[in-house]
Amino acid sequence: MARTGHYAKGLAKREAILDAALPVFGSAGFHGASLREIARQCGVSHQSLMHYFPTKDELLLAVLRRRDERLRRHFDDDGGMRVAELVDLAEDNVGMPGVIQLFNTASAEATSPEHPAHDYYADLYEKIVASTSRYLAVAASHGLLAPGYTAETAARVVLAVQDGLQLQWLYAPDSVHVAELMRLVIASVVSVPLERLDELVVQ
Repeated sequence: MARTGHYAKGLAKREAILDAALPVFGSAGFHGASLREIARQCGVSHQSLMHYFPTKDELLLAVLRRRDERLRRHFDDDGGMRVAELVDLAEDNVGMPGVIQLFNTASAEATSPEHPAHDYYADLYEKIVASTSRYLAVAASHGLLAPGYTAETAARVVLAVQDGLQLQWLYAPDSVHVAELMRLVIASVVSVPLERLDELVVQ
């Protein structure tokens, strides 16, 4: 029982560190973030923090992986992602500005191959594009994509719109409605309501 209690306390402390690290990385970026500041924010010593995360690289990747667990849950059993799930995700993100700030800061910094999250984000984007493309391939096979689009280019446009709108939302949260604007863009790419496309996917 004592060992179980010790494990639970350790897990709770690890989660507290991740909670504190998210806004610090989001506002200061990877290079500007301080492990000592993160330790101070969650009320642990610098030494205690480093017991769980020996390097800043490891801490950043742990924060990113936890952040994206909910995104990966939107993939279906075949690895595809319904476009409507991206809209739902945009609606959920309204309550988590710190998460969006982290995503924008880290993903922009990580374009450098030397950044510790470079491979992580390259893999994440590849998987999201591939999964959304598989879904939109059904629309393409029925001639339901706007002229000039392939499943992949349509997926990339929708994802680019989402990323760009989320950045604008951070500057003007009261006037930029990401999910609403994404629906307009998707409607210009796919010529049937998403509910009808979902029916075709499951056939």
